[in-house]
Amino acid sequence: EKSQFNLNSTIESILNNLMIEEYKTNLSYENYFNQCQPLSCSYSYIKTHDITQTIISLISLYGGLVIITRCLAIIFVKIYQHKKNRINPEVLQQNI
Repeated sequence: EKSQFNLNSTIESILNNLMIEEYKTNLSYENYFNQCQPLSCSYSYIKTHDITQTIISLISLYGGLVIITRCLAIIFVKIYQHKKNRINPEVLQQNI
């Protein structure tokens, strides 16, 4: 079998490739379970939150709430002004 490395390859280049000619993976979970015969199989994953992720999440939440509040304030002001303008002309006509 021929090597992937040349005869004049440096040791550094061979080590950079971890001295691996080729990867041969033969995974068979069926064979594993047949040999080990576990009674049960479970998987757990514990995710830890670091402080930077927490801070970024809080800033994002704050930013979203600010945008929603501004939009709602603009809508409420427009509704208030519309109702105010609707009521005032009627009062003026009654006084004339």
